[in-house]
Amino acid sequence: MRSAAYDLSQFAPVVEQQDRPKVRVVDNPKRKKGVRAYRVRLTFLCTFLLVLMTMTVYNNMLLTETQAKVNAQQEELTRLESEYTYLNWQMDSRVSLKNAEEYAETELGLVKMSMSQVEYLNLNSDNQIIEGDLSGENGFFAKVWDAIGGLFR
Repeated sequence: MRSAAYDLSQFAPVVEQQDRPKVRVVDNPKRKKGVRAYRVRLTFLCTFLLVLMTMTVYNNMLLTETQAKVNAQQEELTRLESEYTYLNWQMDSRVSLKNAEEYAETELGLVKMSMSQVEYLNLNSDNQIIEGDLSGENGFFAKVWDAIGGLFR
């Protein structure tokens, strides 16, 4: 009896024990669906950003390549314009009247014609050609006239 004095369960109210079902962990199907949708969206977003970044790099590459071609063509144009200017200057210097006169005098041995060497032809209405000088005198007055004309030039 000694132990009966300390056994307090005798004085405790009687409580009926209920059978509690064991707690079972069940994943929320809505949560699983949300996680799955989140992963799909994240994968799609990463793919989209990767494609966008690839397209940007490719476009920059093409832009750089095109810019290099434009620069090369600009340099070629500048070189050709310079060559055109040089050739144009060279052509003008070769074609000038002074150079033509010098070439005719030195290489071909030609001399300038004086006014006394000009002979005029008188055409009549009979379709006959008469050779002669219009001044009336063949040499003297023509030479004097040329000398006077030479003073005023």
